[in-house]
Amino acid sequence: MDLRSFTVQAELRDGTPVVIRAIRPEDKGALRWGFTRLSQEAIYQRFFQAKRELTDDELHYLTDVDFQDHVALVVEAAVEGTARIIGVGRMVRLARRGAPDRAEVAFTVGDPFQGRGVATLLLEQLVRLAPALGVHVFEAEVLPHNRQMLEVFEHSGLGITERAGEGVVHVELALPGSTVAGGVQEGPRAGAGDAGAGAGDGGAG
Repeated sequence: MDLRSFTVQAELRDGTPVVIRAIRPEDKGALRWGFTRLSQEAIYQRFFQAKRELTDDELHYLTDVDFQDHVALVVEAAVEGTARIIGVGRMVRLARRGAPDRAEVAFTVGDPFQGRGVATLLLEQLVRLAPALGVHVFEAEVLPHNRQMLEVFEHSGLGITERAGEGVVHVELALPGSTVAGGVQEGPRAGAGDAGAGAGDGGAG
């Protein structure tokens, strides 16, 4: 399957219909538009620093992905009659650590859509796509006060290990079939709560 053509229909927790699809190079404008509508708190949760805009280089990195070592999905919904990107989820292989079966995951959800299941949907789809790419463990860095994101991971049904670091919580998730971080897992279940964001992702609202 060519992941560049990936698309599925889904619903948010409140029944709002959405489309989950692969990100495209032409989404740069949508990500730039969405970033300007994120709260400063949401931006800090994603970047761990204040940030006013996405640079051209960042937009290139976020949208021109190879779908082998870097996979990015977006959630689209109708906003005032126009299809808008309301969330982004991505996994980036951590081969530089000598562990090609591990990937860092990150999520960005527009403020009006937080708490409605956007990040849960994105995580579920990344979990389903990862094994075909040889990825069996997800990692994430999350700010300790970002309880929404931590709850998405904790209610995912995946084996989870959380470790406190310097100002962050390091999370490891064992995907179905993996024996890492909590034993063999059967698969994800619907999560309570929702994510604001994971660490390290730029993205849209």
